[in-house]
Amino acid sequence: MKKFTVLVAIDFSKSSYVVLEKALGFTNLMKADLHVVHVIEGSFFSKKVDLESAKESGFLKLSEKFSSIKKDNYHCVSGKVKVEVANTANILCADMIIMGNSGETNFLDTFIMGSHTKEIIKYAQTPILVMKKEHDIKYNNILILTDMSKESAHAIKYTAELFANSSITLVNLFYMPLGSTMSLYGMDPKSLAVYQQEIQDESQKELELFLKSLSLAKEMNVTARSIKSSLSAKTFNQEVKEIKHDLLVIHATQNVSFFAFDILEQSLADVMVVK
Repeated sequence: MKKFTVLVAIDFSKSSYVVLEKALGFTNLMKADLHVVHVIEGSFFSKKVDLESAKESGFLKLSEKFSSIKKDNYHCVSGKVKVEVANTANILCADMIIMGNSGETNFLDTFIMGSHTKEIIKYAQTPILVMKKEHDIKYNNILILTDMSKESAHAIKYTAELFANSSITLVNLFYMPLGSTMSLYGMDPKSLAVYQQEIQDESQKELELFLKSLSLAKEMNVTARSIKSSLSAKTFNQEVKEIKHDLLVIHATQNVSFFAFDILEQSLADVMVVK
């Protein structure tokens, strides 16, 4: 049986060392395989520098801090970061990519998503865990955004299997028609209140049926909540503030929406993107 495989993308910055340290703890706990990839940007790579020499010096630097990482598990490649991280993950049949913010000056406690992080999330088809805080990769409470699609079901099942002992809350964000708009159509306040309650009840009912259709293990602690939303990333944290969570899971298809990227940056918790 194939072992769970994690790929950590590093740029030898302080923040990437923090991510690698936490990823090592996570993979040791799971008895999983950990690989590390460092990409030398093609535009900066001098033909005078031998790639094998660069790999050797990079591994020596890495082993000074992380002696448990095997040389065969360190990959140094040249090219576009998003392409080479994704390709390495595919070659290894990695189950997850773990990374933080990409860049020398931005550390985890002041997370600003760098361009490389965004590009890798867009390009890679492997689930990606983006660490935003300096802590162990252990999640007690997980919030999963769902639109009740087939892709969302896949993300939920993946998360539930990976973090089987966590409490999971499925959240469906729905938009409520504004009273000022509806009044233009001749709807009085009482009728509007009834109409809005019907929307909320129907949304909650649909979500609960979706949860039931997933056929998750009965011993799992999974609940579902339909929440009225402005569908704006700027108000997201306020809208879900009552739901305690240390990991936010977002599903995506081939492309990651601007809304998902905005939520990733706004989220106060770590974020996992599952495609």
